[in-house]
Amino acid sequence: MAAVTRRQYKGAAASTTITATLTSVATTTTLTATTGWPTTAAVPFYVVIDPGNSSEEKCSATISGSTLTLTRGQDDTTAVSHAAGATIYPVFSAVEANEANLLASTLTTRGDIIRMASGPTVGRLGLGASGYVLSSDGTDVVWAAIPASGGLSTTTEGAIMIMDVGV
Repeated sequence: MAAVTRRQYKGAAASTTITATLTSVATTTTLTATTGWPTTAAVPFYVVIDPGNSSEEKCSATISGSTLTLTRGQDDTTAVSHAAGATIYPVFSAVEANEANLLASTLTTRGDIIRMASGPTVGRLGLGASGYVLSSDGTDVVWAAIPASGGLSTTTEGAIMIMDVGV
């Protein structure tokens, strides 16, 4: 699965309607009101149009004023036409639930760390061995041994310095 997408949420978004017919290929629509709706222009969120009807559709949306830019037919729905006055409101989607589940299920063992793996995908870094510290190999987060001298070499890229202060 690809990396998780950051989306915006806002509580108490009032359902509203679209001002004009939305064809099955249109990618923008205007709302009659935006009370309680997300407001950050470039951050997506999900909406449902015509909920509970045979033409129900979920879309990924971004907002600018009262205009939505839509990625149509999301969350196992199909892009269809919607009449002017169709009900629309923000929703939590199956896609988002699956992404949250991915993060939660990535942690399998005590001490696990979630990290961005190649791809980009969400990955798991298991607990390092005793005496190891979190470091970087220049590309990924890795575990590195603490040298017997008690501190890490200054040539160890991205490492955390550990010093024995004799307490």
